[in-house]
Amino acid sequence: MIRISLVSYSNTLPFKAALESSEFIRKNAILKESYPALCASDLKNNLADISLVPVGALNMLDNYNIITDFCIAANRKVESVLLLSQKPKSEIKYVLLDYQSKTSVKLIKIIANKFWKYNFEFIEAKPGFENNISKDCAAVIIGDRALELRNAFPYVYDLAEVWYNYTGLSSVFAVWVAKNGICPEFISEFNNVLSLGNSNKKEIAGQFASNYMGFDLENYLVNCIDYYFDEEKKISMNKFLQLAQEI
Repeated sequence: MIRISLVSYSNTLPFKAALESSEFIRKNAILKESYPALCASDLKNNLADISLVPVGALNMLDNYNIITDFCIAANRKVESVLLLSQKPKSEIKYVLLDYQSKTSVKLIKIIANKFWKYNFEFIEAKPGFENNISKDCAAVIIGDRALELRNAFPYVYDLAEVWYNYTGLSSVFAVWVAKNGICPEFISEFNNVLSLGNSNKKEIAGQFASNYMGFDLENYLVNCIDYYFDEEKKISMNKFLQLAQEI
């Protein structure tokens, strides 16, 4: 059986719903859900054969193969990768970094260093860190928690929007990565299943909306997340990886 590690956030619902509904996947694979940083660890530590790996964690892998036409990305605003603060960015001194993230942690460092030219002090955070946002201490928060908290703070910086404003490119947060040895037939059918999920985002949002009362799930899946890993996103990902090496 092929072991597949999938991010547990709502942004993967189109993938999750399609995979769980696929008879082929049920017969040939086992799904496991984790938060993004652990999906990369699962692949690295041989706990998964295919994983939705954060772009910011690709350097953890000795070698990797991006195997599908799909990803987790945003063309402009994403609404779920945020810097939340009680003060404007010019007055922030400390930034707590979401322990569930790899890509967003590197993204805020790129933005601070390359775009804003601010010298924040970054602090690795632990569970419950959201409660420590106060005065000149801000925090990067990702996923469903960000969607639910984004209206609770006077200053909200959408990191995907900031990236777009400075680069003109989409933000790519995670890509499907496999180890060597996965047969081409499985990868082809896996890609077809993901395509089906992408084509049914609106219906899937309606199916799961009652589980996510803190935000508009349909708007998020249909208008904020872009799932297709096209050439422009590949350019953006490579630019991100290049800038991440420079900081």
